[in-house]
Amino acid sequence: MKNKKIIWTALPFLAGAIFGISLLGLLSFTGPSNSPGPNPVIAKISVADAHTYFQNYSKSVTALTSNIQGFTVDVAELTVMNSILLADPSAAGFRFYFGTDASQTAILIVCGIDAKGTDMAGNIYSVTADKVGPCPPNCDVNSPIGH
Repeated sequence: MKNKKIIWTALPFLAGAIFGISLLGLLSFTGPSNSPGPNPVIAKISVADAHTYFQNYSKSVTALTSNIQGFTVDVAELTVMNSILLADPSAAGFRFYFGTDASQTAILIVCGIDAKGTDMAGNIYSVTADKVGPCPPNCDVNSPIGH
């Protein structure tokens, strides 16, 4: 019985570690064109700011009419995910929300999720979203995988 409890306790950590290692491996094989901008802006933000940025974005988008083929994540998002995981090792994964800040800059809002998939609002970050997001439009048109 005690062994089962240990396994269930360690499972979210192992899942997060596997995800992080996989993501790091994927990012290791990207070319320079997929690197973040020269100075990505990363900021820890409040729940209220995250909500405002999400609402700003939601007001400006049209309905999704295309098939999402993938999602681009760059080193700035990996840095944020590592910061979240260091602050709260119980995070089982991460969720990205699209946002628009007060200066109309596209951002990603990043938070950890627990083992049930619930947002963990203790550590929320915003990251400028120059070359990140869903494909399309952030696609590699020469990719042997998606085209």
